[in-house]
Amino acid sequence: MRRRPVLVLLAAAAVAVVGLAACGDDGGSDVSAPAEPVAGAPEFEVVGDALEFEPSEFAVPAGDFTVTFTSADIPHDFTLEGPDGDVRLDAGAGQTESGGFAVDEPGEYTFYCSVPGHRSGGMEGTLTVE
Repeated sequence: MRRRPVLVLLAAAAVAVVGLAACGDDGGSDVSAPAEPVAGAPEFEVVGDALEFEPSEFAVPAGDFTVTFTSADIPHDFTLEGPDGDVRLDAGAGQTESGGFAVDEPGEYTFYCSVPGHRSGGMEGTLTVE
């Protein structure tokens, strides 16, 4: 009779572990940190605030560029879906971080916040590489 509460607790713990594993980021396993900003490369400022990016669309020339990302309210990140995998720049609440990115292939690329629930809440945008 005393084993039943223990089994219930073990089952609940297993469900919690599986649930937490499912709450991982949207970026998958091939996410990397951005490089150091490249001196002289174009720089773009992006702000994450209230599940939105400002601007939500911007264009860069092909090659190296720097993103300076500010998380205005709560922790957010700027994750770029690049041709060689996702690159993520993290910023805590009220923090600003800069990182170097490189995209040589012209086209449209999606950027998003990988914090669980943020991308599905509409926190994504488009980067056009010219």
